[in-house]
Amino acid sequence: MAEETALKRAWSLIMGTTENSAEGAPFRVVLLLVLLAGIALSGYTIFQNWEYVPPEALEAERQIPAADIRRLEAMIKNLNAANFARMHSMEVVTSASAMARYPFVAERFSVATNNVDLEKIVSQVVVTPPNVRIRATLIDGKSAAAVLDIEGEPDGKIYKVGNSFADKKGRISRISPEKVTIVYENKEFTYTP
Repeated sequence: MAEETALKRAWSLIMGTTENSAEGAPFRVVLLLVLLAGIALSGYTIFQNWEYVPPEALEAERQIPAADIRRLEAMIKNLNAANFARMHSMEVVTSASAMARYPFVAERFSVATNNVDLEKIVSQVVVTPPNVRIRATLIDGKSAAAVLDIEGEPDGKIYKVGNSFADKKGRISRISPEKVTIVYENKEFTYTP
């Protein structure tokens, strides 16, 4: 009971009840000053942390040699120049439209030439063989044949090694039970059944 009255008395001093408001006034002033000092200290530490730069970042900034900075600036300048040239070049626009948005070609043509053969550019860059479907392979000793469906040729035609197709752009180079290899415009393609 004595503890309870002591607690009530301390609480009334802190809160400043009407019966003893003058008695607890110095304590409340000290408590208010401590609270304001805490707020000010918190604000100061937040301000310090806001401007804080870790020492590692400062060291890393100091360690970059001037030669590297100049080299990187030159690289950025070259990249910007290349991007500008690609964006404003008729060659790239023509090539991109001809190759279904693949603007990189094997040869460089000057922008001054107006009569660019787009089929030549596309054929140099993209070699697409016709669709080939293997129906069967026939192996008899040293001779081999395959029944193939080749795009642009009659379906189910029998081909032997060395036979050509697509106006002699392609020819059969190897036939085995596992695969058929064709050479089309000097590039080799392998098909499996």
